Amino acid sequence: MNHNIIGAIVAAIAGVVIALINYIFSKKVLINAPEKYSLITVVRQILQVGFLVVVYFTGTKTQLADPVYLLIGAVLGMTVPMIYFTKKLLLINETEAKAKNKKEDEADG
Repeated sequence: MNHNIIGAIVAAIAGVVIALINYIFSKKVLINAPEKYSLITVVRQILQVGFLVVVYFTGTKTQLADPVYLLIGAVLGMTVPMIYFTKKLLLINETEAKAKNKKEDEADG
């Protein structure tokens, strides 16, 4: 049982890394090309699903820990940090929108 919990913790840490990578991709696209932000969601989903597939097959092939524990850890590791990262992305989006509106107002002025 102990190895299952350790495996879940390791998978959760890896999930946090995946969430961080997704945040970095999203932030770069949001700042550089906000009109292409919808495309990054596809890349994010592919990365997340690919990670879950790797976790599942790692758990079943190596039998180091029960794959269910690994998957639960991985999902929690990806999901919980995204609450924080989503708030940060919203702040970035609001800042960019205000800057854009200010430029448009100056151009009209």
